[in-house]
Parts: sequence; C-alpha cells; structure tokens
Amino acid sequence: MKHASRINADLTLLLTELPPESVLVLEQFARFLREQARLGQRIEVAQEKDKRQPYLYPTVAAPAKSLDDLIGIMPPVGGDALEDSEALYDGNS
Repeated sequence: MKHASRINADLTLLLTELPPESVLVLEQFARFLREQARLGQRIEVAQEKDKRQPYLYPTVAAPAKSLDDLIGIMPPVGGDALEDSEALYDGNS
C-alpha cells in the first residue's frame, strides 16, 4: 500500500479484524474505487437521514388491476377473523 500512513487507525483496526474471505471482497472493492477514480467518476457517500430501513424487502409497484384476479378465490367467511382462522386450522370450513 503506497499511502499507508494516510489510513486512519479506525480503518486499520477494522481491516485487521476481517476474516480472510472478506479481505478478498475488500480488495475487489478497492480496485473498483481506484478504477472509478482513474476514470474521473465521482464517488459520493450517501447521507442517511434515518438509520432505519423503511422496508426489509424491495418493493415492486403493481397496478391495482392486478388485484382483480384475487377476487373470489377465498371461500366465503363470516367476517370474524379469529373465528374464521380457527375454523380454517381446525378443518371446520
């Protein structure tokens, strides 16, 4: 590493604690960053306003019309969610 003195102590500590397989990934990422810099591509750090993720899974927008196929596939139920779910699990429906 040519500029090892420019790496701060926190980063050095993180690097020394990485398992071997992570070092390979880190090396690939560093090569990617170097290539981006060589090409003049700007790398920006995302500023997080809220650390919590609003969704755990990616969402895909779908038109409301796609719900039409779901109409009528459920058997008729009485409207009491607890009673209906118990009936489904007990096999009474």
